[in-house]
Amino acid sequence: MSNAPTRANVEELRRGLMSAAQHLAASGVMSKSLHGNWSVRIPETDQILITSGGTFASMKPQDIAQLDLEGNLIEGEIQPIFAEIIQMHTRVYQVRSDVGSVLHTHSPFATAFAVASKPIECWSEAQARSGLTDPVPVASYAPRGSHESVDNIANVIGPETRAVLLENHGILAFHSNLQMTAQVQFALEEAAETGIYASTIGQPKLIPSEMARAAIMRAEDFARAGVQRR
Repeated sequence: MSNAPTRANVEELRRGLMSAAQHLAASGVMSKSLHGNWSVRIPETDQILITSGGTFASMKPQDIAQLDLEGNLIEGEIQPIFAEIIQMHTRVYQVRSDVGSVLHTHSPFATAFAVASKPIECWSEAQARSGLTDPVPVASYAPRGSHESVDNIANVIGPETRAVLLENHGILAFHSNLQMTAQVQFALEEAAETGIYASTIGQPKLIPSEMARAAIMRAEDFARAGVQRR
């Protein structure tokens, strides 16, 4: 992928990223600070747009920078605190060519599992339908932005992985586009919350792997059937 993106395509994608970030901030799924970072691949290129300043609630066009997949700045600016997270995003794109968007948050319930260094297993149908059928792995802690921290993330990403818990830090969610990545974020935070609640009265019951796959297939069947009208 080496085609240069058109200005119109970049600006449309920038608006989409801003809108998605603002929606996530308004949803209540984020930590109280509303801080995080989100990137999206520019189609048919080896470039991404990434949020590089402000909070998700106060996102402005100038808070989104354009980079290549090596982390080199093409356009815009990167604040020092955001420079630490660039390789965390670009490594995911390098490892998984099917990924079109990467989201990092400190959503409180999912982050609780990261701090406890415990994978989030598939005990919620919403997880299964979002492709989170395998336990969400934990990437071992290393200082943010270090080569070791980025390698730890890459080492736990498999071909079907949709999210990674960052030990003592937060989470990464990723999928083919902004909307699907947000869906993973919502499903993961909801599953973490219900898992913590369930643990107070017993243990969360895991969905058997064959049933998790069946849940995905049912969702796909209904999607293929399309909208019903009369």
